[in-house]
This record gives sequence, structure tokens and C-alpha cells, in this order.
Amino acid sequence: MEFVNVTINDKLLSVPKGITILAAAVSGGIRIPTLCTIKMLNPRANCGICVVEVEGGRTYKPACVTRVSEGMVVRTDTPALRKSRKTTLELLLSRHAVDCHHCLRIGSSKCEDLDPKFCEMCFFCDCVRDGFCELQTLAREYKVDALPYEMEPYKYEIDSSTGSIVRNPNKCIKCRRCSDICNSVQTVHALNVINRGSEIMVTTEGQKRHADSSCVQCGRCVQSCPTGALFFKEHIDALLYNTHNYDITTIAQISSGVLEELSTLFKFGSSELDIRIVAAGLRKIGVDYVLTDDFASAKAINAAASALADKIKRDKKSPIIITDSYAAAKFMKHNFADFSELLLNYASPQQEFGKYAKTVFAAEKQLVTKNIRTISIVSDNENAAEAVENGSVDFVVNARELYRIFLRTGVNPKRIHPSELDSFGSIENSYVQFGKLFAPVTWEVGNNTEKLDLYIGNTNVKAAVAKNLGQVRELLTEVKNGISPYNVVRINA
Repeated sequence: MEFVNVTINDKLLSVPKGITILAAAVSGGIRIPTLCTIKMLNPRANCGICVVEVEGGRTYKPACVTRVSEGMVVRTDTPALRKSRKTTLELLLSRHAVDCHHCLRIGSSKCEDLDPKFCEMCFFCDCVRDGFCELQTLAREYKVDALPYEMEPYKYEIDSSTGSIVRNPNKCIKCRRCSDICNSVQTVHALNVINRGSEIMVTTEGQKRHADSSCVQCGRCVQSCPTGALFFKEHIDALLYNTHNYDITTIAQISSGVLEELSTLFKFGSSELDIRIVAAGLRKIGVDYVLTDDFASAKAINAAASALADKIKRDKKSPIIITDSYAAAKFMKHNFADFSELLLNYASPQQEFGKYAKTVFAAEKQLVTKNIRTISIVSDNENAAEAVENGSVDFVVNARELYRIFLRTGVNPKRIHPSELDSFGSIENSYVQFGKLFAPVTWEVGNNTEKLDLYIGNTNVKAAVAKNLGQVRELLTEVKNGISPYNVVRINA
């Protein structure tokens, strides 16, 4: 590999030839702000925030698409660049529904006013991304305290037609992250870009309602959105009503995957937030029973592994497609409907939890089933859609929503003592040989599927695990064409 020498902010770097200025800066620990770039996807230079000065150049260059060359000298944070970025942010905000600036404190650029606990507690802000918004963060960093341009009127209707995802085009900054993820990574093609110039917008194909589009509610568009243009429906008021109601028994299950994000939100540094502290916080807001997802996960895996082992013994020729993912199953139904007989759609830990809590656990604790409310605290985006579709649990709460709940109710995880968790009991994993196949999957951009060699007795089973819907399409196309080398294909969204 050929390397070139570039200087960024007086720091000499040796980087691979042909990479962008942005990638070179990241490799050298230098931050260049951006609102549109997604790692491992082709950059589009849509936002205009990442502009830099290149010595000898007559204009600013977008760092995300400009390639480095030998001897290049770059500056990323001059007064002129900061002024340019501030102007760009002012223009973006003038075309953005800025309900996070209703409160004077939110509009302030004073450091002491920027702690999210202030803006979360006042209830004036309508935006669920307040405190987590990348546009808001940059506006504060560049001291955008007032907008010199006339605000454009809100002209688009909010689309809340799906069970879990809300789309507010008035807050879209046209960065195209969502459409890039939806089309290039997930290959769902539910979101498209239409029109040009100031009328450009991201919308569903044919400008249909979101519920009528090809969307499978995987939630990856929400995850990528830098503003509040796409977000998950929240049910904070209804949840708190139930936790404060003495006639209602609330049972919460905490997914282990949510702790890392909560640690970041509450600024726990390198140490991970103890799950017992989260349990203590939940009890402070009125939750009666708090459990981990260990029992439900083991129960789901045992049932799925047993069914899979039987299916492999009966049918050794056709590949078996397995999933506990609501969005992946919906994607397969939309695009590979002929494979329904090959699909083993097993229960997710959330489904097992909801069912067990209202049957066996309710009987053990002598609880009235109709007065039980189950709460699933998760990191996976699609769980809310699953709950809406099949009623697996009553409430699905992600890390950001739990963070907002704790702030609203005055719960500070740094100032409460750990509380021991409740338990459904113990259960052994009867299918250790399937451990990797049923292990939690982390979504990623890319096309490298995980390949596994498993054994059932003396029988070798070749398996593949998809980590995004683009990989799912590729694996199922191989099955369709009769060239799949796998006995088992696990699909995830």
C-alpha cells in the first residue's frame, strides 16, 4: 500500500494514498465536524459542515470527499472556517422545526446552561432528540444563539402511521443518512430523495404513508438520523402512570445490551453502568419487579435450538432459515415469500419474557394477570414494532427513553445505591453447541457475514449469520438460486 505525507493543523501524518481528508484526520485523532457522513458508506458532501482549508486552494473543500495528496497542508478550525460553519448551521436551522429553542436556556451557548438535565426538566421542548441532537450540539458549539434568517413555515405533515417510527419532514436537514442506510445497507428501499434545490426532500417511495411503504421497521434510519426527523414513538406518560398506579403491578426486563449506551448517556466514563443501579432507578420510579434477560434468552434459545435440531434431522437438503427478528421476518415475507416453509421464526427473549411474566411468574407471586404491565428495556430498534404487532409486552423502552424518564423523575444513577434484581429462576442452556448461532448480533455496515461450523452429533452443519438486511438479501438470493453452501442461515435486521 502506498502512503503519502499530509499536514493537518500542523500535525504531520503518513496516511494511505487516496483516502479522504476526513479519514486522514480521524486516523490522526483530529476531529472535523460533519452531519452527513456514515462510516464505510460513500460520502455525499450534503451538509457543508466538514469544509476545510487546503493550502493553495481558492475555495473551501469538503473533507468527506476530497482525497489527500502528497505534501497537502490542511487546516480544519480557523476563524474563517468557524464563521462559515456557523452560517451553514444558521441556514440549516432556518429550515428546521427548532422547537428545542423555545426555551431561552436551550438557545444559550453558555457552558453552564448546556447540561441536558436543565432542558429535560422544563417540559417546554417538544423534540424527543433534545439533548441528543447532532445539529443542536453543533449549534451550541458554534454559538448559534439567534437566527438571522427568516424561519420557514412548517409545511409537512408528521407521519406516525407505523406502530413504532415517526417521521417529521419539518426537521429533516437532507443529509440523506437514512436513505443511504435504507437503500445501500438494508436494501429495503423505503426512503428516497425527490425534487431539487430548496425543494429537495427525503420521503417514502411514491410519497406514501410510512405504513404503506416497503418499510420493515428495522429502525436503522432512526439510528442514523442526526436530528428529530425520525424517531421512535415514546410512551413515557403512559408508562409513568402505570408505575405510579398501586393497582398495577409492573415487571421490567433489562437487556444487557442497553447498559453500554446508558453508561455513555450518564457519563460513567470507562466503567460500565452496573445493572443493579439501573434496577434501583427503576424501583424509584415505581417498577415492582426488575429482571435481567438471562432467563428469557436461555428459554428462547433452548426452544429454538430444539426445533432446529429436529428440523435438520428431518430435512438435510434444504437450507433452514431461522430468526427471532421481527423486521428480518417481515423483510423475508416482502421479498422472499416463497421461502415460508424454510423459515423457523422462533420467539425472541422479549416474547418469552412477556409470556412468562403473565403466566408462571404471575402464578408464583399470586398476581392478577389483567393488572400486570410488562416493560422491556432494550437496545434493539425493532422491539417496539414487535410489541405493537403481537403484543409481546406492554411497553418497550430504549436507552435514550429511559435516560429521559430518569431525568424527568429526578433519578440520578450516580447517587443511588445498587439494588438486587428479581429472578424468574434458573435455566440451563441445553444446546451449548448452538451457542454462537443464537448469540446476540450487533448490526453493522458491510457485507461480511459471519460463518460458523457446528456439529449435531457427528453431523457437520454449516451456518451463516447475517448482520444487516443487505446481507440477508444476499444469502437468501443464494438460496433462491440453489447455490447456498449453508445448512442454516440466521437472518437479522
